[in-house]
Amino acid sequence: MKKIIRLLIPLLILAIGFGGFWYMKKTKAKNDPIKIEEQVWVVSVVSIKPSVLSPTLTLYGRVESPRTATLRAPTQSLNINAKVIKVPVLEGETVKKGERLISLEDKDSIFNLKQREADIVDIEAQIVIEKQRHANNISALTHEESLLNLMQTSVERLRQLKKRKLSSQSALDEAQQAVERQMLQIISRRLEIKNHKSRLAQLKAKRVRTVAQRDLSRLELARTKIIAPFSGIIAKVFVAPGDRVRSGDALLSVYDNTALEVRAQIPSRYQDSVLDALAAGHQLQANALVNKKSVFLQLKRVSGQINPDSGGIDGLFGVMRGGKLLRLGEFLSLFLSLPKQSDVVALPFEAVYGINHIYKLVDGRMRGVTIERLGEQVLASGNSQILVRSPKLQIGDQVIVTQLPNAIEGLKVRVSD
Repeated sequence: MKKIIRLLIPLLILAIGFGGFWYMKKTKAKNDPIKIEEQVWVVSVVSIKPSVLSPTLTLYGRVESPRTATLRAPTQSLNINAKVIKVPVLEGETVKKGERLISLEDKDSIFNLKQREADIVDIEAQIVIEKQRHANNISALTHEESLLNLMQTSVERLRQLKKRKLSSQSALDEAQQAVERQMLQIISRRLEIKNHKSRLAQLKAKRVRTVAQRDLSRLELARTKIIAPFSGIIAKVFVAPGDRVRSGDALLSVYDNTALEVRAQIPSRYQDSVLDALAAGHQLQANALVNKKSVFLQLKRVSGQINPDSGGIDGLFGVMRGGKLLRLGEFLSLFLSLPKQSDVVALPFEAVYGINHIYKLVDGRMRGVTIERLGEQVLASGNSQILVRSPKLQIGDQVIVTQLPNAIEGLKVRVSD
């Protein structure tokens, strides 16, 4: 009996457990399934109408001048350090072409010039003497040849007298020696006459060399006066009276304020539009504000090279009006006007995602459109809009102008009230 009870107890426990599990399962409360609703983002939109507009590019440039000169201490043949005597101009002053800007010490140059001029006088005198000597040699040769003939006649007469024993041998020998000496004198005289052209050529060459040295000395003397190469403005003065300067040391720099240019980088995305406009002969105008006054410019040309590290090509703008307001090295914001283009849409900058992406509102969802950026447009209020173009933009399309951090193709949105 006890064994039967021992066997029934575990079975009873298992039965109770299964019964409890079945009861709990049957009596479990039933929960309704959770419904997840898609979030709707509130946005603002603008209705577009493509039209013909003139894009404007905002560029940032720097004023420079192709006519900028750094004047340096001249090279002197004496290789001396020159002393700065006068600096009558200051930085920022306007100067005229030919105006003296700096005076260097000129005593050594003056002494050197006087020496060269004296050398020329000396050589001129030597040339005169050589010509006189040549004329004298020609005249003397005629007389010496006549004298030789007489002496030869005398020798012949003495030879006849000696045959008659009317003259001595010593007298004949002396006469013959005199003839030989005279012949040597004539030979020497003829050589002098023959060498006249060579000696005269040497003296003339020496005169040319000395005249060149004299002219160089004059040039070096003139170079002690630093002269403005053109009319312009003094950009920088590097020396003061009393300074010692060596050959090649910078003294001052000056630039032509009538030849100012503005170098501004044209971004790569607008580069083709600008180059095409220039190639078509369009005169691209630009303007800038300096001290609340307008400066008018025109794109003259683009740089001949592109820096690999830059984001575009440099445009060089000539100053048409207002150049007196500019200073070398000044930074400017330029507004470049491009030719009018068709099918252009003006949008707030907030409508653009990244570089070339916007979203339209289509059936309550965001639909992406790739656009071409053409430039900007400045409104009467002073605010700017971006000008874009795309074949997927049509009249009446609604473009989303609210920046959403999670913007994605197909995102559900609704227009704000």
